[in-house]
This record gives sequence, structure tokens and C-alpha cells, in this order.
Amino acid sequence: MHAFFSRGLATAAALICTSALAEDASAPAATKAPVKEPLTMDRIVVTAKKTGTLTAPGIDEAIQQLSRVPGAVTVVDPDSFKDKYTANLEDAFAFTPGVFATKRYGQEVRLSIRGAGLSRSYHLRSIELLSNGVPLNLADGSGDFQEVDPATVQHIEVYRGGDGLQYGAASLGGAINIVSPTAYTAQAENLLRIEGGSFGTVRGHGEVARILGDTDFFASLTGLTSEGWRDHSKEKTARISANVGHKFNTDVETRFYLNANSVDQELPGTLTYSKAQSDPESASASALSGNQQRNTRTLRFANKTSFALDGDAKLDIGAYAGYYHLFHPIYQVLDQGATNLGAFTRYTDEGELFGHRDVVTVGARYGRTALTGNNYQNVKGSRGALLQESTQISTTAVLYAENAFYVVPDIAVVTGVQGLNAVRRYTTDVVSSGAHKKDDADFTSASPKLGLLWDVTPTTQAFANVTRSYEPPIMSDLTQSLGAGTQFTPMDPQRGLTYEAGTRGSEGPVTWDITAYRAEIRDELVNFTTSPSIPAATFNARKTLHQGVEASLALDIGALALEKLLPQDDRLTLEQVYTWSDFSFEDDAVYGDNKLAGTVPHVYAAALRYRSHRGWDIAPKIDWVPDGGYVDYANTFKAPGYVTFGIEGGVDVTEGLRIFADARNLADRRYISNYTTVTTYAPSQEDFYPGEGRSVFVGLTASF
Repeated sequence: MHAFFSRGLATAAALICTSALAEDASAPAATKAPVKEPLTMDRIVVTAKKTGTLTAPGIDEAIQQLSRVPGAVTVVDPDSFKDKYTANLEDAFAFTPGVFATKRYGQEVRLSIRGAGLSRSYHLRSIELLSNGVPLNLADGSGDFQEVDPATVQHIEVYRGGDGLQYGAASLGGAINIVSPTAYTAQAENLLRIEGGSFGTVRGHGEVARILGDTDFFASLTGLTSEGWRDHSKEKTARISANVGHKFNTDVETRFYLNANSVDQELPGTLTYSKAQSDPESASASALSGNQQRNTRTLRFANKTSFALDGDAKLDIGAYAGYYHLFHPIYQVLDQGATNLGAFTRYTDEGELFGHRDVVTVGARYGRTALTGNNYQNVKGSRGALLQESTQISTTAVLYAENAFYVVPDIAVVTGVQGLNAVRRYTTDVVSSGAHKKDDADFTSASPKLGLLWDVTPTTQAFANVTRSYEPPIMSDLTQSLGAGTQFTPMDPQRGLTYEAGTRGSEGPVTWDITAYRAEIRDELVNFTTSPSIPAATFNARKTLHQGVEASLALDIGALALEKLLPQDDRLTLEQVYTWSDFSFEDDAVYGDNKLAGTVPHVYAAALRYRSHRGWDIAPKIDWVPDGGYVDYANTFKAPGYVTFGIEGGVDVTEGLRIFADARNLADRRYISNYTTVTTYAPSQEDFYPGEGRSVFVGLTASF
């Protein structure tokens, strides 16, 4: 009865969503289908994986689940970066189609999917970041990369665009779920990893995993110190990640998670274009005089309890609580503390409805963040006079449902809807004037989805969908730095309609994942920098267009052409990723049809990887950005393109002992890796982050 009720609920939501889409825009139906085999490029390099448990599925179970999603999804296996010094999400997503991630400094990257939050000069917006299915973002939707330890990853699930509805996301960018190992999926009971290399970098990592009857536990500790390539970019981090699971019986399991992070990061700041080319290792004058830093302390607890119900039905319920402290000397000293609380539930089932195969997902989540902040004068990185006190309260409640109804055995009609209510409250006291002010904003929406999934062959799928996105502004959009303090600035929510079609699969030696999309956006939340030391301001662009292609292609060259020349069981694979992005204003009163600043039109990466049956591999790599894109919305100056070359590889010295090396930017090319967006470019502006010079890292992993 519960399964039929849930299916009825999801189906009703689907009917509602179809009419809602009609109100948003007229769109043709889409196409798609489910597959039982690993389809993503990342999986071409992977051997069999350990099976997970009820609360924490393994990577193969994740691939099976994602094969039912009618859109652009990818599972990133850590085998794809095991021979790299993976310091941040740029390294983890290097070969993930559609994910644009470029380093600013330390672990701070510009992370964007389909242009979502592309112009932000710091942190994350428009992508739902999760850990083990539990929200990592604050309740307003903003996210922080520093809570992610790339050394402790079982796999990463990427849901681009409207495909993030699987976890209740209805944003332009979608969702990223970072899954941690458990004792059941850990590489070994004990693991030690030590890495070191350029810029005074040393990182140590240790893991322990045990299964004790019906109880299991996993714990890891990571420590990092680095002087950084640029002046004033020293970094020190310490991280703890742990989980404990218990099986009450075969149908009920609970798991508790603990994450603690300490991150101290000096900020090198941005440079003028000429300085970034002539002296790229230097720090900006303002970063040095203000001793600018970004130091965080985070502590987070979470629980997820899973119930196996009738048939293939599963129910997850859980809650989380965290504390976050930020000490951030920039133009002023920002001293903030925040508590982040939430609860969630998610029901999934695969069965029959009216005699047809039917897959349903229904969920809900609620989050609340309370942040208190003080702004002080910055006296060489220390607190000076108190300037302003503020309190920010954000809540977000989400209900969502998705249903895949197979009209014939290999074609599913997928429908879904997300309902959202978000509240933002801001209270501020300005010390100098004695002014006390309260502001608030409420947002409510319903965002539907309609798609088709076609299982063309047992290893090939085609899909298409149309989804509505809706994003309330985050608190940093609403609280902008104006004059001597921070003021509440009302903003409209960002709304959009995205059309998407593509195919993924494998046939013989070829594995591919290709998606084309077009997103028509209203009131896009666009950022621009007013000063190198002040967080970017935000405005609503009334009409914008995001369109592009996300593609990965892997060729098993050994099987394709060299099978008789290679030793038995050796493999030679060409791995490629290409992203084309075309983001622009549409009939804007100021910028006409100009390109959106920050848009990098073409990004290509490739690696030629040789894997020997004797336990060693080597992979020369290339990263090519032909055009760095416009720095300003007036489209007067472009960042130049660049090409960098690298090589990585490793060898199994003996069972459980592996040595690896990772060399980057071998030609020591000077280039612009990142920049802040501005309204109109001027040569005197400090807008640019130089790309890192030549670097070499080596490491050793011992598992026993």
C-alpha cells in the first residue's frame, strides 16, 4: 500500500509539473532510457569495486542508480586521480564533462556547471553540495569547498542542471554528492599516504576501517602544509572524517558521520594583467598590507538511517548539525560564527504501476542557518575598532518528487516537481551611526521537470528533458558592501527553463557521454567586483542565455588498433573531455547581446594513459583553453588562452605499496587561470589570478 501511495503521489506531481511547464514555455517532449552497465568515462579505468551497505551504497550501486536519470549525470571514481596530488576540486573534476573548476589559490576554486555562479569571486552558489546525500550547503544555498577533503572520497556523483532533482535541487547548476568510504568500501583496513613536492608542500593522510559484527567504523586524518606558489599564500589544514554504522537487522541500518576541519589560508590577492604576466608569484599590495587571510573552523555531525521496505523500496531519514567559524581579514576583518541545522527524508522504489515498470523518488528537506557576524577595521590582519554587527537567518524547506514510468520496456517518461520555500532575515547595527535595521525576504516556487529516457541497447542510452530552475538569492547577494558597511539589497530570484538532450554509453572500445543544453534565464544573479579587497556586488540581469555542449570520449586504443602489439591485459586509453559554453545577455538595456563576463568558450583536456598488467601506468596530459573569455561585461578585454602539459603515473612496488608522481605545467607557461569579473575593464584594475608555474609532486600509498 505504501508503495502504491508513493507512486500515486509522484504521478500526481508529474501531472502538475506538465501543466506548469506549459505555463513557463512551450517545449517539445524529450527522450531517454535506463542502463545496467557503467556508462561514464571515469569508469573505463576501474576494476571491480566493493559492495556498499544500506546507508552507504558502493560505486557500482551508484552507477546503477544514476543510469535511471534522464539527463547529464556522471560518477567520478577516485581511481581517475589516485596518481595525482589532489589538493582541491579542480584536480578531482579534471576529466568530468560539464564541470568547470579552476584554482584561485589553495583549495579555493571557481566551480561552475553550465555557467551557474560563474561570475562569483569567492565560494559557491547555484550548485547543491552534499556529503553522503546530506546537504553541505548552508540553508541559503551558499557552499564552502573547505569542508571537502579530496583525500577521503569513495566516489563523486555529479547531477548537472535539472538532474539534481534526485536530491531536491532545482538550480541551474544541479547537485554534487561526495560519498565517503565506509569499512565496507575502504581500500584496506589500514592505509597511509604521504605526498610532497613543489612550493614546500607536504600532506599526510591515514585511514583505519573495521567491521566488528553488525557494527563498522571508518576514520581518516589528513594534515597539509604548503608555502604556496605565490607570495602570501601559505596554507595549513587539518581534517578528521569518520563514520560509524550499525545493522539492526538486514532491513534497518543507521550511520553517524563526523567531520572536523581547520583551515588557515593566506590570501595572495589579484594582480593587474601586466603584473600577472611579469611577476606572477607576487602578492597584491592590499593583500600584504592587510595581511589578508581566510581561516575557518568547522565541526559537523550527521545521521542517516535507512529502511529496506517491501520489494526494492527504501526509506532514508536523517538530520545534521554543524558549527562554522570564519576569521577573514580582507577590506575589513570579518569575524563570523554560524550554526547549521537540518533534517531530510528520501523514499525510493522500483516496481510496477498499472503493469508497467515504475521508478519513484520522493523526498523532503529542511535547513536553518543562523549566522552572527562582526565587522572590524583591518589592522594588518588583526581586529581594530568594531564597525558593524549583524545577524543573518536563513531557512529553506524543499519537497520533491520524480517518477520514471516505462511506457514500453526500454522507454520511460520521467516527470517531477520541486516545491521550495525560502526565508532570509537580516539585522544590522552600525556602530558609528547607531543605526539599527531589520530586513527580510521570502521566496516560494514550484519547479517542474519532464523528460524521456530510452535504453537503446543494454549499454547505450539516449535522453532529453526540460526543467524549470528557481534560485533565491543567497545572503551574500542580499547583503552587499556599500560605503563603510554592509547593507541589505533586495534582489529577485533567478528563474530559468533548460532544454537538454544527449546520449551516453559504450560500444566495444568506445565510451562516451555527450549532452547539449540551452537555458533561457530571467533575472540571473550576476556578480562583478568593485574592489579587489571587497566581495563582489550582485545585480539581476533581466534576460540571459546559457547554451553549450558537455562531452567526454574515451577510446581503448589497444583494443581498437594495437591489440596484437600490446602485452596481454595491457591497456592504452585516450581519455578526452570537451566543454563548449556560450553565455550572453539578451537585449539588455546596458550590455545588449554581449557575452557574460567569465565565460570560457572552449575547454579541452586529454590524457593518453598506458596501464600495464605488471602494475604500473603512465599518462601524459594536455589542458587547452583557446580563449580565456571576456573579463568585463562591456566586452572590451579578453583573458588570453593557454596550453599546459603534464604527466602522471605510478607503480605497484609490491602488494599494498604504490609510488606515484604528478608533474604539471612542464613548460612553465605563464598564463591566467582565473579572474574576477568587472563591468568595464581598465589596465589599472587588479582582476587576475596567475596560473601556477611548473610543479612536481611525488607520493607513496601503503595499505595493509
